[in-house]
Amino acid sequence: MIMINIASKDATAVEKAAEILLKEKLIWDVNYKEHVKRLNLVENEIIESQLFILTAKTKALLFSKIESALKEHFSNNIPELYSLPITLMEWNQAEELKNNTQKI
Repeated sequence: MIMINIASKDATAVEKAAEILLKEKLIWDVNYKEHVKRLNLVENEIIESQLFILTAKTKALLFSKIESALKEHFSNNIPELYSLPITLMEWNQAEELKNNTQKI
């Protein structure tokens, strides 16, 4: 099991990604965060930007399908995408995730 993270400066892109991935049963649920501050160091100066982020639980083996679906719908402007492992999860929630996402 993994937690995917999708981020973009474009709120519409993140909302569309959530819709695509939920409808294709590639993710189980979505947490959506608006107006998240990102800080970067650029030429010795801290630059602040605003992001829209979704996190979602899924199966690790679905990551490549998620990546492909996002590339298909967003072509060259794919939102930032990465995953984090879920090392432990309450048993009933793990079963729900297993039963509510695509079969592998």
